Amino acid sequence: MGRHLAHAPGLGLRERKKLLTRQAITDTAHAMFLERGYDNVTVAEIADAANVSTNTVFGYFPSKEDLVFDDSAEVREALVERIRHRPPGETPLRTMVAVMREMISLSGPSAVGDLDRLHRMVGTSVTLQSRLARMWEQFEESLAEALAEEFGEGPHSPRPSVLAAQLILIFRMMASERFLGYLRAHTEPAQPAALEEWLSVTVELIGQGIADYAPRVG
Repeated sequence: MGRHLAHAPGLGLRERKKLLTRQAITDTAHAMFLERGYDNVTVAEIADAANVSTNTVFGYFPSKEDLVFDDSAEVREALVERIRHRPPGETPLRTMVAVMREMISLSGPSAVGDLDRLHRMVGTSVTLQSRLARMWEQFEESLAEALAEEFGEGPHSPRPSVLAAQLILIFRMMASERFLGYLRAHTEPAQPAALEEWLSVTVELIGQGIADYAPRVG
């Protein structure tokens, strides 16, 4: 889902080498998955192509699926922390929108390509489709727990659960194939405006609610 910065400031040589090795493994795995399909590539083949041992691969990635969703836990924790420590008076929805805009800004022109690669890797793999669905569930669960704790509600109370689901829906929709198709329907110069329109409409519907949206006529 993201890129690890092997040149991150403040890291020692050992840590930088580990990040470089990790990145080399993911780059190799992604290239092979895109070329041959996830289900047709083994961890042993990835290790050989990356010039490391199979044990080294599993030392960085507990499972083969983690090679695709390599930083999902990191992104989830960062998102929850941003909402947990948002400024006084700021709503979770406003914080979520700020996070999405920051991610869009950081991705820049590569956003469409990165999203396209993710969906091409997931493809028709039942394993990866299941992992993707579980990833979004984990995002919701972690955020719901943080919101429930903040407002002194039980872990299974409806308000934090529904709020978390709605907030993660923004993230989930902007990582969807439907969103990718929407962007592709616009020329490259028009894509930033199209992206902003999608985000604005999503936030408007979630923020105002959908109770009165689209009553059936006739």
